[in-house]
Amino acid sequence: MTQTTIKLNIPFESLLKGISELKLEEKRKLWKILEREISLAETGKIHVNDNPGYKPTGEILKIEEIRSRYPQEWVLIADLEADEQLNIIQGEILAHSPNRKEIDQALIKFKNVKSIAIEYTGSIPSDYSVLL
Repeated sequence: MTQTTIKLNIPFESLLKGISELKLEEKRKLWKILEREISLAETGKIHVNDNPGYKPTGEILKIEEIRSRYPQEWVLIADLEADEQLNIIQGEILAHSPNRKEIDQALIKFKNVKSIAIEYTGSIPSDYSVLL
């Protein structure tokens, strides 16, 4: 089954009326979606659902800058440079989130990026194991 996307132009007043008629749980779900959208808009990050064609922003960050800017988060890094042990030196942030599932979902949207990595910017708990 293929998925189709349709864009609609809905007058703002009609949208407000529709929201007012939602059930409480639907309003809470919408609130979470809007909070995420506002955060993405304020940080200028690529929204993977609205922008399936990756276009570089040109902002290449060193790994130290990435860790400083996005502490305790999972980051999806493109066009990266790595050393011989595959430690990331620098790259461009495509997406970031404290939730790994969001990064995994974002990953599938960037099929045309030739080099890509996922990095966690926090410390790894002692009871975790890492597989490469």
